[in-house]
Amino acid sequence: MQFSLRAPDGTVIDSYWKNHKEFIRIAGLEYEVFSPVDEFDSDPEIRQMIEDSERDLKLGKIYSTEEMVEAIKRGEL
Repeated sequence: MQFSLRAPDGTVIDSYWKNHKEFIRIAGLEYEVFSPVDEFDSDPEIRQMIEDSERDLKLGKIYSTEEMVEAIKRGEL
């Protein structure tokens, strides 16, 4: 996920790869770019939940908040 940022003073800050990690450099200091989304994507259980949810959405299997609250009250969830 390489990117560029434009600082308020017009300076462009580009990301770069080093040792299989993404970094940016600001005022001479190097910062690792951390994305918690990457951790979710690498967890097989969470990945499966995301895929199941995406499939349900495509199939139109969706519920309103009110329907979910009622299901919880009935002890169905």
